[in-house]
Amino acid sequence: MSRKGKNGARRRAQQRHRFDHTIHPHTRPGTIIVPPEALPPLIQVTAYGPDQIVEKRNATVAQIRELRGKYPVLWIDAVGLGDAALIEELGQVLGLHHLSLEDMSTVPQRSKVEDFPHHLFAVTQIPTYNGDLCLEQVSLFAGKGFILSWRERSGTCFDIVRKRLQVTGGTTRSAGVDYLLYVLIDAVIDSYFPVLEQLGEVFDDLDDRVEADSSPECIAQMRDIRHDVRQLRRIVWPLRDAIDDLVRSPPEQITQETLIHFRDCHDHAVQIMDTLENYRDAGSDLRDYYATSISNRMNETIKVLTIISTLFMPLSFIAGVYGMNFEAAESGWDMPELRWKYGYPFALALMGIVAVVQLLFFYRRGWIGRGKRTDKDDRKDRKE
Repeated sequence: MSRKGKNGARRRAQQRHRFDHTIHPHTRPGTIIVPPEALPPLIQVTAYGPDQIVEKRNATVAQIRELRGKYPVLWIDAVGLGDAALIEELGQVLGLHHLSLEDMSTVPQRSKVEDFPHHLFAVTQIPTYNGDLCLEQVSLFAGKGFILSWRERSGTCFDIVRKRLQVTGGTTRSAGVDYLLYVLIDAVIDSYFPVLEQLGEVFDDLDDRVEADSSPECIAQMRDIRHDVRQLRRIVWPLRDAIDDLVRSPPEQITQETLIHFRDCHDHAVQIMDTLENYRDAGSDLRDYYATSISNRMNETIKVLTIISTLFMPLSFIAGVYGMNFEAAESGWDMPELRWKYGYPFALALMGIVAVVQLLFFYRRGWIGRGKRTDKDDRKDRKE
């Protein structure tokens, strides 16, 4: 198996391992079961207002309890789902519904936005692509005066948000919790565009490779890229619908001014979905083109072998006739060439003439040396 094939198999095994984390049917609703091999949580807190901002790394629940209510917006960014007790404790401090905490700890979760009595809950996936598609689940809780974002692994998706918060007098610093929720969701959606650009380059490279040389590795890479596109489509489709529902029936946590920005998120999600649909069609076209290319090469090979076989059929007949070795003295119906000193050169020359006539006939018909025949060529031959 090639290196790319091994990488694809390993990646699919890892994805199946993520899907193996399911809750037992008889488990009490709201039970938090952390994913296997989950990282221990690290919490970074950013509390800010129009004129001041405070950041704390490796924050504790006690520090969060102390900062809550002192600033207009408290952003709690947690990475790692490996501590169920910490999840439950932080959920109690912030007043999070136990069902939303269960959904957060269940990996992977279908993209959705849900309105709970005291907070808004959203969950989706953040993609990264470096030859292999990797997905990171992110959950967002928006309540009164706070935003809680909880991710599987650390990444750079929210770095741009932190930079925007450093700008004094910026829109993000002066706005409320609902605007920060929009900024975070917008950052997640924007993370899809670099991935789509990389996938587009992979499709272009595959198209060139299939046209130049249809190697068996191409079909394996096509299978992997089509799997990635389907997986992204399964994520973006419900995310687009969830944002559309949010825009159509906004909860009380979102103001009308921020709702306009969520419409822009919806437009970006639609754009991503359209691009994925185009990639899905491109993947099907590449697979058909690959099959057609292989079929054409097979036909060319069969045509060459058929021409060689056809050339040797009359030659074998002539050789068979002169190889029967009948006794000339016993019958008057003998072959005079058997006693002729030029009989052997005559037989070889006859074979050569027959072969040349056949080749000229094949060339005249356009079967060799002239490419594909057209209907005009066929009509011309019929007239002649």
